[in-house]
Amino acid sequence: MKQFSALVSRHLRVPSGKAGSRSIELLFFAAALPFAGLLIFPDDPTGLHAGFPWVAAGALVFAARYGSLWGVLCALLMGLVINLPLFAYADTGAQHVALALGTVVMCLVVGDAASSWRTRSQQSEAENQYLRHRLKEFSTDYHVLKVSHGQLEEHMAGQRLSLREALQRLKPVLSASGDGLQAGNELMAVFSQFCSIQVAGLYGMSSDSRVDTHPVATHGDMFELPLFDPILRTAIKERELVSIKLESLDEKHHENSLLAVVPLVDTNGRLHGVLAIKDMHFMAFQQQNLNILALLGNYMGDMLTRSKGAAESRAAWFMTELDTALRFAHSHSTESVLLSLRFNQDAQADEVARFVSTSIRSLDASWLLTADDDATVLCLLLPLMSESHGQAFLQRVNKAVAGKFGDPLKTYVEGMQLKSLRSNDSRALCLAFLSKHTGEAALQADLRKGADGPGTPGTQSDVA
Repeated sequence: MKQFSALVSRHLRVPSGKAGSRSIELLFFAAALPFAGLLIFPDDPTGLHAGFPWVAAGALVFAARYGSLWGVLCALLMGLVINLPLFAYADTGAQHVALALGTVVMCLVVGDAASSWRTRSQQSEAENQYLRHRLKEFSTDYHVLKVSHGQLEEHMAGQRLSLREALQRLKPVLSASGDGLQAGNELMAVFSQFCSIQVAGLYGMSSDSRVDTHPVATHGDMFELPLFDPILRTAIKERELVSIKLESLDEKHHENSLLAVVPLVDTNGRLHGVLAIKDMHFMAFQQQNLNILALLGNYMGDMLTRSKGAAESRAAWFMTELDTALRFAHSHSTESVLLSLRFNQDAQADEVARFVSTSIRSLDASWLLTADDDATVLCLLLPLMSESHGQAFLQRVNKAVAGKFGDPLKTYVEGMQLKSLRSNDSRALCLAFLSKHTGEAALQADLRKGADGPGTPGTQSDVA
């Protein structure tokens, strides 16, 4: 049995543990129905004379569940069983041979159809998962902009900054510090200014589920953080804003506890810290303001992720997105396109390169860098695109450049290469592909220093 399991594991690419369990299932599906037929219907154990050879159902189910190769193995074993010279099987040997061969053919068809459907389903699920991840980020950005515009309309007379402007000013402050939470006073200022907080503290995380009791920043007379407060523990566990009920606020049942806790969590569920609120203006403790607090917590969580190196530069952002695209290509064979354009020494070439770098979808990523010989090179990552779609994208960009600058893209480009990401590609292989245009030294230098500024994806345009 061990040798059989190892053989199946090696040729069918199944882990040894799963191969062992499937081998047991294989024997069960292949032998259970024939022997059950012998016991229950000794005169017609295979069902040949009953109108339907139900003994073949086990192999077909196995093929639909695990694929054609496993189904064929099950059908062959079933064929051996029903062709044994037993008293009930010996009389119809020729018919049982035909039944076994027919079952093998049907297992090939059923298994191939099931495997194809399963592959397409997994690939679609992977693409949807990737899009849901990006949609969550875009939704946060949209709601921040919506809230900012609403507050700008309401407080135009006395408000010096909109929420959007305040958050834009936070980005360089966060990127300048080794740990984004060290800019706690600036983060606290945004919460206090736009959410009417009176007493609160901003705390980092000593581990994934434990809060550092030393505050990064405080606002008002904040007391010592109660680590066992149920609101705090629930917020950390659920990664969502938690607050007391309005009735408790009216009856002042929260004197020795927190009013609300806002987790600073990014779209990947990584918790950077918490905002523990002891007191805030009574009229501000409404669901709308709590929604704004939760929104800001998610948005600042994303900002802190980028400030800690995951995307503090355009190069790092590009590599993060490349790693994500490669991960989905490895797990579910999801297609993506990696593209690089090497521009010539034309006077307008740099301007064209910047235009193309922003003429992409919000889903895409761009990286503009200088090659070893000072040529401008633009690297583009186009997730969830096939190679033919990448060529169509280049045609649309070519028309857009011709409409804006008077000449097509090829006038300014001296080299162009396109690569479709496959399941066997790696980050090193992709970097080697890009270094053909940039040179190894320039590519590695730009990765190290991260000199292209904040790594935000290109803005959406009509080209994409």
